[in-house]
Amino acid sequence: MLKVLIADDDSLTLAVMNAFFVQKNFTVKSASDGSEAIQILATDSYDLVISDVNMTPMDGITLLKTLRDGGNNIPFIIITGHPNMDDYIGTVQKLGAFEYIQKPVELDALYMMIKRLTGRNDI
Repeated sequence: MLKVLIADDDSLTLAVMNAFFVQKNFTVKSASDGSEAIQILATDSYDLVISDVNMTPMDGITLLKTLRDGGNNIPFIIITGHPNMDDYIGTVQKLGAFEYIQKPVELDALYMMIKRLTGRNDI
């Protein structure tokens, strides 16, 4: 069973993604921002992080940088509602984000991305 941490300050996005992944038999934990995600990751291990870019007080890029600076190389997917992802691509790739996807998130495409990232076809 895959353990996924989703960080997003949009409660509707969290609810929809949570329901989708629970249906896929994932174990899912939600965080409302990057600092809450850091606290969760300090107490439990996960197979993957999915994080929005724009959150307060800690955004997704700061979350990714904090994890990488701490030596945590967990697979990381950035999601954003920003219409021009080009502003973020270089930064998130340098920090080691594995993938990015724009909102509204196409859940089946995200699911396929997760299968590819984790190398798990059994999920």
